[in-house]
Amino acid sequence: MDRFARDGMVSGLLMGFAVAFGFALVIRFIPAAWLVDTLSRALLYAVQVPAGLAFVPVAAAVARARGESPRQVLLWACCGALAFDGLVLGFWPALYGQEGAAMAHVATLLLWAFAWILVAGLLFAPADAGDAAARRPAGSRAGP
Repeated sequence: MDRFARDGMVSGLLMGFAVAFGFALVIRFIPAAWLVDTLSRALLYAVQVPAGLAFVPVAAAVARARGESPRQVLLWACCGALAFDGLVLGFWPALYGQEGAAMAHVATLLLWAFAWILVAGLLFAPADAGDAAARRPAGSRAGP
């Protein structure tokens, strides 16, 4: 495996595990009725589209702090979160606080969310640290 393929692997996987655990705890507080009701579930799905964009600046911040590719960190974070959710859904589904049909809808909602995070990462996350500076508007500061 070349260096570029490994770039961001550790920080991305750790970020993915942490984010997935945090979202599992948040999902516990979503009423089951929202997950089984079609209209409410559609709204939860709709929220995931712009929420995917929120992961780009988070991954960029982690990447900037470690001198890694923002896109690679985000893609590795998705891998970590997918692995976390796959294991937890299979072995500790109670972490999500849902049962039956609501639990099945949680799994599908997670898949939908991952798709939009990947889309946001591929379209908007800079491929490398240099791209992040190149995409900034003229006159803006890089930050700390």
